[in-house]
Amino acid sequence: MKKIFIYLVVAVFAVMISACSNATQNKQQTEEKPGLPADAILIKYQRHLYCDVMLRDSIPARMIFDTGCTNLLLDSTFYADKFGDSGNLRRAMLSGAGGGMELANIDASGWWYNVGSETNTEDVATVLNLRKIVGDGVDGMFGMIFMQGKRVELNYADNYMRFLPIEEKIDDDFIRIQCNWLDNTKMRILLPLSIALSDGYVFEGNYLVDTGMPGTLMLNNTTANTLKAQQHLSDARKEINAIGGVGGSSEEYLFNVSQITIGGYTIKDVQASWSGNKQGALADMGYDGLVGNELLDRFDVICDFVDCAIYLRPNNTSK
Repeated sequence: MKKIFIYLVVAVFAVMISACSNATQNKQQTEEKPGLPADAILIKYQRHLYCDVMLRDSIPARMIFDTGCTNLLLDSTFYADKFGDSGNLRRAMLSGAGGGMELANIDASGWWYNVGSETNTEDVATVLNLRKIVGDGVDGMFGMIFMQGKRVELNYADNYMRFLPIEEKIDDDFIRIQCNWLDNTKMRILLPLSIALSDGYVFEGNYLVDTGMPGTLMLNNTTANTLKAQQHLSDARKEINAIGGVGGSSEEYLFNVSQITIGGYTIKDVQASWSGNKQGALADMGYDGLVGNELLDRFDVICDFVDCAIYLRPNNTSK
């Protein structure tokens, strides 16, 4: 019988292989912590944000919250173990942080899941070998279909997330940064910031907020070309990752940023990178690059997916 391939473009931007060494530790349940808000949802921050999710009312799963991901993703081994007998898979091709397309499957039988008291329903789950990318301690990933229209606090220091009622006043010590939507779906947020290189060159741009990226900041290939990165950053160190995320291998150049200015805050001496991939999400011209967890974890963060804003407040781990 002729196989049917569905080209499903799922935004999974920068789930990097560098997280593998830590992922296996996240099988352990997060212990209860005193002093947290009553509506806090415990997470485990180890380069990614790991969260306990309940699938279809009865199947517990350890999942990554990724703002660079659109819909529900399930690891293929986890799916085979929990849903293989009743599943109905069809072929799909995905693009992501890697330089090409990746073969995967989709299950369009309808999905619902809970994160804390919040419930979401999606028509489709994408099934792929996610553990190959991020390690054995993960069963899946959820993203912006779940978060659309919500305000969520991400507390990296105390390991929790919290959904804020729309009417709740945000503390005055947070700085509000007006952002832009990536596209008309109004799901993914572009955060404005500026970087200063060691030779004094300053560049202002809009960066996709991506909690699937463990690093600080990555410039798109197109941005790096515009900045003539090879000229300004001649001492950058090249790395090739055989598995750089969904879509296969990635080419990356590591360099030092003299300072990053974000919402009035200045962060000095940051290691960042630029992508050498000429295809995939890291060659997109719709944004200048990605902001990841190693930059965000210096702050208490509120992502406002209603009014397209980010609120930042330095936390007690700020470097």
